[in-house]
Amino acid sequence: MNVIQLFKNNFNRVLSKKAFIVIVAILPLMIGIAVLFSGESNTKAHIALVSDHAPNMTQNDKLQIKVMNEKPAKSSLLLGKYTAIVEEKSDGSYEITTLKSEEEKEKIESFFDPSKVVESNQSDITKRGVGANILGFILMIILMQGVALITLFPEDRILRTFRRVLTAPVSEGTYLFVQGIFTFICLYIPAYLALVVTKGVFGVDIGYSYGMLAILMVIVCALSTALALFIASTLESNMSLVSSGIYIITSILAGCFYSFTEKNKVLDTIFSIFPQKEYMTLIEGVEKGNGIFEFKGQLTYILIWIVGLWFLGSLITKRKMKKGIY
Repeated sequence: MNVIQLFKNNFNRVLSKKAFIVIVAILPLMIGIAVLFSGESNTKAHIALVSDHAPNMTQNDKLQIKVMNEKPAKSSLLLGKYTAIVEEKSDGSYEITTLKSEEEKEKIESFFDPSKVVESNQSDITKRGVGANILGFILMIILMQGVALITLFPEDRILRTFRRVLTAPVSEGTYLFVQGIFTFICLYIPAYLALVVTKGVFGVDIGYSYGMLAILMVIVCALSTALALFIASTLESNMSLVSSGIYIITSILAGCFYSFTEKNKVLDTIFSIFPQKEYMTLIEGVEKGNGIFEFKGQLTYILIWIVGLWFLGSLITKRKMKKGIY
């Protein structure tokens, strides 16, 4: 049994799996919603103003202020719903709560109290581009979908068909290679097409050319596939539950939704261990007009994660086969 035969076998199997088809079909829909949501929500800095009245303020095309009576939860800052929470005190002063840098906090403060800081430039409050915000949302979606789409591998393991497949003239490496390529294609094609349609048909400015989007999607889908293989080979059950929790937490800390560690060197250093952080640095730089190969360090680091996870997943699978677990 060669690579093409294994691939055909996988394709014929998934045609009978309604859940798999739904997951593949829903991926572009989720990406389209993410593009529209993130593109709309991040063109301005959103400010939650806690006040008993609606004060008169100068309109600003970079700020969107929502007046409310009760202070929102701080988690709304982590999730990027608000750039800052501003509380108006009884003496007329303002208390600013934000995950942004001290410099940007002062810029927001100067908007409400111009006498505080006179050198701020409000146009710099939102520094990350729309394209990076969009791909930040999509990154987490594709990582989560990778685990859902590598379903044939754990199924073969659980139903003991994995061993029967390998009685054919096919190596363990070839089997995993086909599983990886199959998962990658099921992720890449709908994801890229969703971006092309959103950009070309609906006219959403994603911030990258079609060619660059194709390259950036290759990186994301390869990382998602390697992570899915590693998780599938490590966990016997609750794969989606565990991986979703890990992806959500690490994506938030890596700044996929909101760049709250900017200029905080300590947090930047700690969270740079996540490949999502290096990916965000890469796409932010590219969006600002830099060439992708100006980020050789980030590309190399992500490649190490992809190769390392694939190697560990293969090694774990091989050992379990030798022990007769599979």
